[in-house]
Amino acid sequence: MMNLKKISILIGTLAVLLALYYATETPRKVRQKQEPEKLIPGFDGQKVAAIVVQSPEKGTATLRNEQGVWHVTSPDVRTYRADAAALDKLLEIVTGLKAETVVSKNPKNFDQYEVTAAKGLDVRLADSDNRSLASLYVGKSGPDIFSTYVRVKDSDRVVLVGSILKTVFEKELKDWRDKTIFKLNKDDITEYKVDGTAKLHLKKDAAQAWQVLAPESFAPKKDAADDIMRKLAGLKAVDFAEGPLKDFQLDHPARIITAALKDGTTVALLVGKEKNTYQHFVKPQEAETIFVLEKFNLEGLCPALDKLKPEPAGESKQADNATT
Repeated sequence: MMNLKKISILIGTLAVLLALYYATETPRKVRQKQEPEKLIPGFDGQKVAAIVVQSPEKGTATLRNEQGVWHVTSPDVRTYRADAAALDKLLEIVTGLKAETVVSKNPKNFDQYEVTAAKGLDVRLADSDNRSLASLYVGKSGPDIFSTYVRVKDSDRVVLVGSILKTVFEKELKDWRDKTIFKLNKDDITEYKVDGTAKLHLKKDAAQAWQVLAPESFAPKKDAADDIMRKLAGLKAVDFAEGPLKDFQLDHPARIITAALKDGTTVALLVGKEKNTYQHFVKPQEAETIFVLEKFNLEGLCPALDKLKPEPAGESKQADNATT
């Protein structure tokens, strides 16, 4: 009986020792799930100078980086400044793509996953010498809609990646284009005027504080004046328009918004007719592009005087008492 008991203790001790050995000595890569490999090993987004996206539905969009500025060429060969932020996001996503799940290696299944030139997006990224850095087919969305089937060209692997790629690559021309109307430093604006169907004149005084000069004279709320300048400095459109200026009432604008900068230069925005109830046609005076601007943005540039005026002392005191 004693021998059997000793043998049982010995076996139990050995089992514990073996478990400790495997827990401490087994390589980490065996015990942990292996990290998925990069879909495009060695891809460097900083070397990309050209991107060509061919869509069966939307034609071909060609994007090129020329001296640090991205431009997009439409299917009808018109060239526009491109949205740099959208391009940066695209390159960031391509760099981080991982081959998370290989779903097929059978060419007969390529059409099913839409990873062919006939059914998917044909994407090529090249350097400044037109050498290919990455070429792939972007297919349909995966089963959870937050993933996409992809195939690197010349590969038989259809891979499911954890990114929504159609919205990154398949865009309307207006979504590739840069919608920035002005890109200014709001602190550089020293004078601001609205002329036409609305009137407003603000100017900084010697202490760099904003003063309203017309249609009345008063010291505005600081945040309200700064908000106007902030809106103008980073003004963005939602769409574009093409055609003669007279078609949009921009040959005789309803309003002209002018800002003087501390370097002595000025910028001006011409405001044309309404596109619809919610939008207006506008154009920077010194540029050719006609933009579509949301009406609430225009209202922010031409606020009513009561939004600029400070609260009367009595009302402010009553508000303070109400909160105590």
